[in-house]
Amino acid sequence: MQTAVDTLAPSRSTAPVQANTIENYVGRRVAAAGLAIAEALVERQDGGLTPATRARGGDLLAALHGLRLFMLADWDFDAIARQHGAVALRAADVSPTTAAILVDEVLILLHKIARTAAN
Repeated sequence: MQTAVDTLAPSRSTAPVQANTIENYVGRRVAAAGLAIAEALVERQDGGLTPATRARGGDLLAALHGLRLFMLADWDFDAIARQHGAVALRAADVSPTTAAILVDEVLILLHKIARTAAN
């Protein structure tokens, strides 16, 4: 069974490869977390969130939290996440409006995680 997160798996395209930068990496991770959130919403509408989707979303957010902590001193993580996350979601055929909403939700959850970790 293919999940929404699998959409971001590398393809065998002959198109030029984007630069392998930390910004692109952050964008792909934010997009994966956003797609996991979208998948969780669909599952809830269909009767209940599966443990696998919940765990995958939690793992993605935990990894993003660690990346955010690493980058905070030198980069504007939120701006990078917003810009490159939206680009990665658009590459996965997500509408601009939905991409913006998913990126916002990922950042809201990351900020909640950061506040909880600080207490």
